[in-house]
Amino acid sequence: MNKRFGDRFWIGFGVGTAALLVVAGLYGASPYAATWDEVDFVLALERYDVLAMQPHFPGYPYFILGGMAVHALVANPAKALSILNVLVLFSAAFPIVWLFARHMPRSAALWAALSVLSSSYVLLAAARPMSDGAALGVLWWYVWAVEWARRRTTWMAQLWPAALFSILMGIRLSYAPFAAALLVLWHEDWKTHRRLGRVAASLLAAAAFQFIWVAAVAATEGGLWPFMKLGWAFVVGHFSDWGGTAATSTLPFFERVRRFFVDNFLWTGVASQNVWLLSAYAAVGAIAWRAGRLGLPRPLVVSALLYALWALFGQNIDKPRHLLPLVHIALVYVWGRLLAAPRTWRFVLAAAVVMLQSAVGVGQLREQAETPPSVYQLADDLRDKRPPFVVYTWEETRVLDYLNVPFPHKDVLHFSFFLQDKENYRHAAIYLTDHVVDGFRAQGVDVSSHLRKVKTYRSSLLADPVYGTITLYEWVDGAVR
Repeated sequence: MNKRFGDRFWIGFGVGTAALLVVAGLYGASPYAATWDEVDFVLALERYDVLAMQPHFPGYPYFILGGMAVHALVANPAKALSILNVLVLFSAAFPIVWLFARHMPRSAALWAALSVLSSSYVLLAAARPMSDGAALGVLWWYVWAVEWARRRTTWMAQLWPAALFSILMGIRLSYAPFAAALLVLWHEDWKTHRRLGRVAASLLAAAAFQFIWVAAVAATEGGLWPFMKLGWAFVVGHFSDWGGTAATSTLPFFERVRRFFVDNFLWTGVASQNVWLLSAYAAVGAIAWRAGRLGLPRPLVVSALLYALWALFGQNIDKPRHLLPLVHIALVYVWGRLLAAPRTWRFVLAAAVVMLQSAVGVGQLREQAETPPSVYQLADDLRDKRPPFVVYTWEETRVLDYLNVPFPHKDVLHFSFFLQDKENYRHAAIYLTDHVVDGFRAQGVDVSSHLRKVKTYRSSLLADPVYGTITLYEWVDGAVR
């Protein structure tokens, strides 16, 4: 095949495939707010109030602002945020291609980027009304800007990554470990110029960019001090109560590491819980390891290692979506090595994996968009139940509030409160979700003899591993063990 014709063919094929993926992502953008956090974001489009958790701290102002812009065109607020995520995520094709193009022809760079962006699980997790997709897209613009500034070596060039990092923090604060890339940039600048004033000016500029969004959100909460108190309460709660961090989890350390790497990263993040994808990446990884010498930029490596530690110890191990940046970075490394020395058979291999990922991902996106989440199914069933009754839930109550259901429901975290509160409903049927039952069990209370299973509701466990399955029980009086 003529080289020029071959390059044009692969570029045209890649652009066409990318366009189809964008369309599939927009079609599969979730119209549901199915979790507590998703409801927080969706409600913020109607009334921004961090104190009322619309959204929760730190306010995610750039993400909400973008969501409001899309919401002006898309009536469903959850769908609007999901579409914003898809658009920003796929905008990362440009910086990823530019990063790759320094080491390989444009055709190879395009297919390497497409192989990364077509990742099935990342597409599924990004096409939801959370800030993960938009954050991941901006992250790649930021990484590219750091590399661009490293090559320019001028002080003004450092303003661009500092500004993009501010946008990243205003979209998703948990990506803070990627600040290490800026630190590496400033350290290299110090080694080159040995001018403390340059480094100090860079620090001040980066702080000023961050202050823009912090001051804006603080102004909505009555000032900087109330905002800081709100933030402190949120951080304490995250690490001491509901955050699912290593500090509060009873999971043994080595089991946490196994779940982090095997279950969350490999099986879910890379393979999207699909045996064929896992097998494909086992082969691709083996070939890539022997095929090329392309490495990752030092700022990205340092940042990724710090983020991995943060995700392992400071994030909820039950939610694999926290590993999205690590999945993308690993895929950039694998495909960068494989296609660094482009050959036709490697293009064919990349195209085959992209087609497989796309088929798996589009199917999962379609299921997510068309199948109501379990908590929605629960709400629909309970609307038809004959009153009087009350439902005790865990985090599901936030979604039930959002759906404006006509029946009473309460979140209950402690068994003692449940025993006291249910006395107010002596002549009503009492229902509990399995998450409440599990919470009681964790407190050492076995209530299995008091439960009659009513129904189990199921939606995608890949999209929502915590509330993808909900079982409803009816309480039957008797002695408590």
